[in-house]
Amino acid sequence: MSERLIDRIPFAKIVTVLAVVIGVSLGLCGLTFVLSLGGGRAGGFLMGFGILELAAIVLSVAALILTLVVLVTLLIFGSFSAKASQPQRLFEERDDTKIDKHE
Repeated sequence: MSERLIDRIPFAKIVTVLAVVIGVSLGLCGLTFVLSLGGGRAGGFLMGFGILELAAIVLSVAALILTLVVLVTLLIFGSFSAKASQPQRLFEERDDTKIDKHE
């Protein structure tokens, strides 16, 4: 029996990585802004990094939103088509009140 799609995709890892990328990009974007306030040659040089950081933020937010939409969609439609699984047995089925003669 094959696993469901929602069980095969590591949504938690994807969301964590995208959130970290957004956080790091925001931090670098702020640092680039502060360093570029000094002007001079560094302002033009840092502008390229600022554009890359903004692009990373926009792409990560878009990917995060898309990932969450896919997750919610799979959760909604997966709950309708999910087959009832067998209950999990945590303990063996034996009667502990009877004395085992082999012990």
